[in-house]
Order: sequence, then structure tokens, then C-alpha cells
Amino acid sequence: MIFLSSQCFFSDPFFIKEADLDVLKELKDPTKQKRMAQNKAAQQYKKALETASKNLKILSDAGVSIAFGTDSGPPARFQGYFEYIEMDLMAKAGLGPYQILLSATGNAARCLQLYEVGTLSAGKWADFNVFTKSPWENISNTRSLESVWVAGNRVPARDMPTNLPTS
Repeated sequence: MIFLSSQCFFSDPFFIKEADLDVLKELKDPTKQKRMAQNKAAQQYKKALETASKNLKILSDAGVSIAFGTDSGPPARFQGYFEYIEMDLMAKAGLGPYQILLSATGNAARCLQLYEVGTLSAGKWADFNVFTKSPWENISNTRSLESVWVAGNRVPARDMPTNLPTS
């Protein structure tokens, strides 16, 4: 994600709780934002994102299996939070909640040739999330994460990520 200006999530308490405040301070710096706004590569990235969104919808409509992924991890790509942004971008591109959830679960597992995970089926590893609102109705409802289960066991709240946005 290219930071050309302050992002709405910069003030989200669930983002701030786990964000590296030094990185956030740097991203908020008006001088840096001005440099990014004038950066030719940043402007090309914005155009490329528009093209990628259109292509995502075209490929999905053509029946191509879409596997969820993001560049989270390096500084300024906030792991755990940007996955929500990625799902929102997929929805804006025209994919429905079912397609987005399948891309993040079964399709991603198959893409990685991990056949014992990715869907809840007999004989498979039972990792799943429980939400207080239905993500089938709106993908943004994934922000209502209530609990996480790994191998059929609930992850204790103390071990859950604390930077999860909620509705």
C-alpha cells in the first residue's frame, strides 16, 4: 500500500494498539507524504491497483480460482490488519463474500498444495474463526472476530492477536 496521505486506519484504535508507532509516525510525516504524492512510482502503483482490481473481477467471472494473499509483514505493511483491507479491496472489485472467504481458505490451501486444511471437512485439520456478525452478508463482518480455533481447540483470548479491527 502506498501512503500518499493519512489513512483512515491511522486513527483506528485496534490498528494503533499493535502498530509500530515509529513507523506510523514516519508515515504520517507531511514531508514524507508530499514526497510520496509526487513520486512517479507511487502514482503508477495507484493506476496498477485499479487495473489489478478490474482484472481480479474478470478472472473471477471467468472461473479462475483466486487465492488470497497480501504483502503484509515488512515495515509499513501491517500484518493482521492489512488482510482486512485486502478483503475490502476484493469486495470493491466486485467479488462477493463467498468468493473472498473461499479465496482466503480453500483456494489458498489448494494453491499451496495443503489438502488437509482450508475447508471444514471430515478428516481435515479443524482451524476456523467464529464471528459475531455473518461475513456471508458482508465481508466487513470479518472484523467481528469472536474466537479463533486451531485443530479444533479454542485459542485462549490471551494468545489472540490484539490488533484486530472490530465493527
